[in-house]
Amino acid sequence: MIDDTTTPQEAVLLAIEREKTAQDFYAKSVKIAKYPGTKQMFEFLVKEEAKHLKILQAELDKDYMQEM
Repeated sequence: MIDDTTTPQEAVLLAIEREKTAQDFYAKSVKIAKYPGTKQMFEFLVKEEAKHLKILQAELDKDYMQEM
């Protein structure tokens, strides 16, 4: 849970975990989708979550490196 005491790093780490959970959900949904259009949508969402993870990880790395 995010509140007034949450640091930016904690918020990014939480966002990363949620993106991973969403990506896993969509990947599983691809496997059970019965219709091509639905399968295609979930495949797209898996790729979108991967993009989000990359952005969040880059932000985390950038902030971490500034502290060094």
